[in-house]
Amino acid sequence: MSARPTAVLCLTPNPAWDVTYDIDRLVPGEALRVRSVAARAGGKGVNVARVVRALGSASVAVAPAGGLLGAAFAADLEAAGQPAALVPVAGALRQAVAVVPEHPGPDDGGHPTVLNEPGASLTAVEWEDLVRTAARLAADHEVVTISGSLPAGTDEDRFGRLVRSLRATGRPVHVDVSGPGLLWAARAGADLLKPNRAELAEATGTHDLVLGVAELQRLGARDVVVTDGEKGLAAFGPRAVAVARARLDAPVHGNPTGAGDAAMAALAVSVGRPWAERLALTVATSAAAVLQPVAGEVDPEDVRRLGARVLTETDPRTTED
Repeated sequence: MSARPTAVLCLTPNPAWDVTYDIDRLVPGEALRVRSVAARAGGKGVNVARVVRALGSASVAVAPAGGLLGAAFAADLEAAGQPAALVPVAGALRQAVAVVPEHPGPDDGGHPTVLNEPGASLTAVEWEDLVRTAARLAADHEVVTISGSLPAGTDEDRFGRLVRSLRATGRPVHVDVSGPGLLWAARAGADLLKPNRAELAEATGTHDLVLGVAELQRLGARDVVVTDGEKGLAAFGPRAVAVARARLDAPVHGNPTGAGDAAMAALAVSVGRPWAERLALTVATSAAAVLQPVAGEVDPEDVRRLGARVLTETDPRTTED
């Protein structure tokens, strides 16, 4: 858990109405019986905000919301007690459907299948409203996170302006995006990037972990944390030096859909602490998320219990964050 509460502003540029179907087994081409359905306000940044609160810190979710599902999105956040600043937009809120099998099927290996709608584009005015809202609120928070996919039509100019506007408030900006957005965030000087290994390779064009991190830092990023599934994660400081690594002693099984968002939340609430502590909390929180049926949830007791199972390695030359 965090040594002290850390207020986190969690931005979701392309939010979603998350629907989770629990089924026995996924068999393509067959009519399947859904055993249970969960629907809630989602998107990666919203998940981060929920987990931040579960870890004992304060969070505000910032997102554009419109269309038929926009009202349900707002109502769900309010019912959950999640503070939010929603920017009204004309485009319809997208849906993200996760199909979670209890038993492995012939094609999925037991892993969830997620259907992500693309989401509506934002007009120039709507995007500027989002930037202004986030920048205004950033002053009241200690860390800002940007997570998830980007609305259709987002380009480097728009995204770079968002990151730079938030950094201009003096708050550290942590970014978890993929594809070209990862490079755009680096060029805008993001304080922390959190790609997984596949996203890093796709964006930088190299499967060499250190070279990929070095490329992001050459473009302008500061710290980089790379997640690698059951192998854990590694934190890289300036000059692509691996300052710490951490992993669980044995994998946990469940729904990994929200594991990356939980990791983002843990990195945010632990800002300023030594890397070994940050990564230990991050691994434990990510694993705790896997045990939950829906993304955006962790049980603090699971985080504490799993924290005792985290194995960490640090570079003796780098003992500070």
